[in-house]
Amino acid sequence: MADISTVAQTYDNTGTQIAAADAAANNYKMLGDGAAGVGPYTRFGTPQLLALKIVSSALDETTTPEITKSILQKIINGLQSHAEVYYVGIPAANFIVALVNASTVSRGGNGAAAYGGTSDSGETTFENLETLISLAAGQAVSDITVTSVTLTGGTFA
Repeated sequence: MADISTVAQTYDNTGTQIAAADAAANNYKMLGDGAAGVGPYTRFGTPQLLALKIVSSALDETTTPEITKSILQKIINGLQSHAEVYYVGIPAANFIVALVNASTVSRGGNGAAAYGGTSDSGETTFENLETLISLAAGQAVSDITVTSVTLTGGTFA
């Protein structure tokens, strides 16, 4: 069977291999999202992942997370209403971390007033998501704060 992964010219006119044109070798390189290939790595030809830290000032997400209708489950249900969730970290007493599809996250606050939140016209906040998660958890619309975080080493910062 023909090798269809190498489609570029791999040798010059003198018969010397062109290393930069070796498509098969280039397929295995890992380039990070940051400058000069420094991680974190969130782009693999799959949806770009976004790490979110979801903080509650009133709730303890570690309270019996395994039971039906737990605090953690309510928060995740609210998150899933406006983000495609790939991973949820083990909760701390006042926050959880989730990896979501970056293109599915409801950013900003356009329309948040319809749910009791604060409408804004930018994409710099997660006001819609905060409001919907707060309501799903049965809290005041200002209880939940959502921020993006970066995976650093073995932890989320």
